[in-house]
Amino acid sequence: MFTGIIELIGKITRIETKGSNRIFTIQASLAKELKVSDSIAIDGCCLTVIDTQKDTFNVEAVAETLKTTTLAHIQTSSQVNLERARLISDRFEGHIVQGHIDEKARITNIRKTQDSVAVEIELSKDGVKNIVEKGSIAIDGISLTIAKITGTKFGVNIIPFTFNNTTLKHKRISDWANIEFDVIGKYARKYINPRS
Repeated sequence: MFTGIIELIGKITRIETKGSNRIFTIQASLAKELKVSDSIAIDGCCLTVIDTQKDTFNVEAVAETLKTTTLAHIQTSSQVNLERARLISDRFEGHIVQGHIDEKARITNIRKTQDSVAVEIELSKDGVKNIVEKGSIAIDGISLTIAKITGTKFGVNIIPFTFNNTTLKHKRISDWANIEFDVIGKYARKYINPRS
């Protein structure tokens, strides 16, 4: 379980192909605090730590994860958002994030103002049914609030701190982003319409 509050940004230092899987080596100061089998969210994708070194750690992504997330586009030197799984004793900020990506979607607009950055993203026709204005959504693992919905597009307003301390600062129009819808909303939708 995660909360969508990014701890820090890591750097991909190596990518190894293992059959249809990929093993990512990530450099980050929290590497020394990790142990094998820990869960960690990489750009919102929940992966398992399979090895640790002094200042790097390894995670492995299977073919299905690569197919349905932005991890397939990651290259050596790419930066990624990192969040370790939360302890029960931790303060719960953000919202409930499982690290299970629902879809990847394209950024259609980025507009910077003095006080915030407005980002617009286009979802699939089915995906947009899972969101509501003022509801929660995770973009590349970042817990955000939906400001508006227009057709299949939604917008979020991001404070400068969040923008500057996550990988959002590197995003450009037409880039892909990992999207995880609010799990409570998904269960409610399934309960009301079991065939959806």
